[in-house]
Amino acid sequence: MKLILPDTNIIIPALGGKEPFASFLRSLIETKQLALSVIVVSEFLVKASDDEERILNALVKKVAVFEVNLPIAQLAAVYRRKYLKRKKQMNLPDCFIAATCKIYNLALATLDRKDYPIEEIEIVDKF
Repeated sequence: MKLILPDTNIIIPALGGKEPFASFLRSLIETKQLALSVIVVSEFLVKASDDEERILNALVKKVAVFEVNLPIAQLAAVYRRKYLKRKKQMNLPDCFIAATCKIYNLALATLDRKDYPIEEIEIVDKF
């Protein structure tokens, strides 16, 4: 079973209890398919309440959390350079997330498919 890495735009409403995202996240946890990126963790924590921070901190202890290592950093730079040359906006944090998915063969769950124009990663956008 392939692991799924939710983008920050999925984690925020999911941990806020908004449907269908909360059910989607629960399903990933129950089926042991949830993976997180340190980038998503960091982005979420910027605006998290104390309760949300506690929930996320408990969650990261139970699931795979992928850190940024040298291969991810190098691939993220390739993605960023490639899309800058094409005059397409791709933020560096999104490049790190996409590179993590590519290197570890993870599917990416996101509400913003346009933020990830990379053909070589699987996108989940039906919840």
